[in-house]
Amino acid sequence: MEQFNCLQLLINKHKMYKYMIFNEIETLKIKGRFKFYPYLVCGIDKKIYQLTHFKKRRTCYFKEIVYNEERKGYRINSQWVSYNRLLKLFTASTEIIEI
Repeated sequence: MEQFNCLQLLINKHKMYKYMIFNEIETLKIKGRFKFYPYLVCGIDKKIYQLTHFKKRRTCYFKEIVYNEERKGYRINSQWVSYNRLLKLFTASTEIIEI
């Protein structure tokens, strides 16, 4: 019984921290930001990240936004945003953020 509980805890912990990668990255070099999405940034590694922010009373943690190939877009704030729209909203800026 105890081994099953330990395995279950490990699986739940992995699911919870699947998209929370702030423990692995200490500083992030930003290549650009997006209009209308103040908490989205594009890193030098060409990945899109969501910065930690508060949405009403909930905390949204730092995570990588994953590209969905079927929809050809990203899921941002419970809405689908296409890759082409993000390209139009992209503004170049060079920054370094400590996490």
